[in-house]
Amino acid sequence: MAQTGIVINKESWGLLQAEPLYSPRFIDRAGTDELALVVRVELLDFFLEAQLPLTIDLTTWQSSQGTWVVIVTYRLHPTFGPSTSGMFYLNPRQETDSEILRKLLRQEALSIVFLSEDCTEHYTTRFFFDPQTQTRWWQQVGEVKDTLKDTKLYDGHDAEFEQALQELSLTPAPLPQPVR
Repeated sequence: MAQTGIVINKESWGLLQAEPLYSPRFIDRAGTDELALVVRVELLDFFLEAQLPLTIDLTTWQSSQGTWVVIVTYRLHPTFGPSTSGMFYLNPRQETDSEILRKLLRQEALSIVFLSEDCTEHYTTRFFFDPQTQTRWWQQVGEVKDTLKDTKLYDGHDAEFEQALQELSLTPAPLPQPVR
């Protein structure tokens, strides 16, 4: 197991234990540049020293009202069983999401922590980003930042972002899928 220095506090452990299996979550340590993706799995042994069965991608989308949504897609495709995929929606106007996005874009690799089903054991590895993909992410997020440069970040409910997510869910165009 690789030592990464990622520390998961008690509150996060409690949340992770309640999460469905194979549902990744970002763990962000405030005041540090640490960011990790944590996922509970049924059989931890299948992930030990195996080729990392994960793809991650990022894209941006703007609602008809001008509200930005950053979409981080993932696909977990283990060598056994079916693939699992999903999306994280980040609000670049919200302090917490903006910080996760900042940390994600600053790293050349993301720590991935696979937890056993009961959260008593873990395996940590690193997911290295493709430099060309990362350049595309920087360009997309740069466009968002340019349009939001005078917007003050806040923590709290964002009704406009919620409306944008509703509109996104009704958009006939297919949502981005992670690259393989």
